[in-house]
Amino acid sequence: MRPQKRSLILNGHHTSVSLEDLFWEELKNIAKEKEISINQLVAKIDESRNFEKSGLATELREFVLRIDNP
Repeated sequence: MRPQKRSLILNGHHTSVSLEDLFWEELKNIAKEKEISINQLVAKIDESRNFEKSGLATELREFVLRIDNP
């Protein structure tokens, strides 16, 4: 499946990220479990990433793969 562009608001700024549906759905599930919005979750992930090492989409995929899911 090809990535689809998704619109987000990070810290008051509009941006977009291309992600496959499976990663996007898992991010939404994680945000729901944490009782925060998808924008808030992505903003937290974005704040902790090394901007020189990886892009936002890569960081989001790695986050989903690292997370301990029940």
